[in-house]
Amino acid sequence: MSAPAAQGHDGRAFRLRRRPQKVVLTTHILSSVGWFGIAIAVAFCAIAAAVSDDDALSRALYRTLETLPWLSIPAGITAVGTGSLLGLGTTYGLVRYWWVIAKIIIAVAVVVTDVLIVVVVAHDAAVSGQAQPPLYGSTIAHVVVLAVATVLSVFKPWGRTPWVSRDRRADAG
Repeated sequence: MSAPAAQGHDGRAFRLRRRPQKVVLTTHILSSVGWFGIAIAVAFCAIAAAVSDDDALSRALYRTLETLPWLSIPAGITAVGTGSLLGLGTTYGLVRYWWVIAKIIIAVAVVVTDVLIVVVVAHDAAVSGQAQPPLYGSTIAHVVVLAVATVLSVFKPWGRTPWVSRDRRADAG
């Protein structure tokens, strides 16, 4: 029987070394901050278009809203990808801590609602000059949940998931 391939001191097959981890972490932070900034810009455009008395300005803001998801979606996918790489390559893992699982759920929800709601409703608003309520609710929700994801990253609440406990018991036995 052959030895496990390239396992680290904790028995895991993949581990990011110091410099690559810093590069991935920097990319993750930049993409996450950018994603949050885009979410704020989207919410601002949606609200400003809704309250504006200037039809030309409202239409321009709705046209801007129509294009912003094409910045938000790649930023979100980059944040999810680098976050996943960090999870796999560090001690945090992807399912070891509840806060990581919550961040994954938040990220997937924001990307999916960008694709299924914001893109569609923003296009309709750009064409008609009037937005439907899902545009405002989803854009404001994106800002809120991405802020929650940031808080989760800083405070790391809730401890470990039960899957870690099972893994540790199996390793000990």
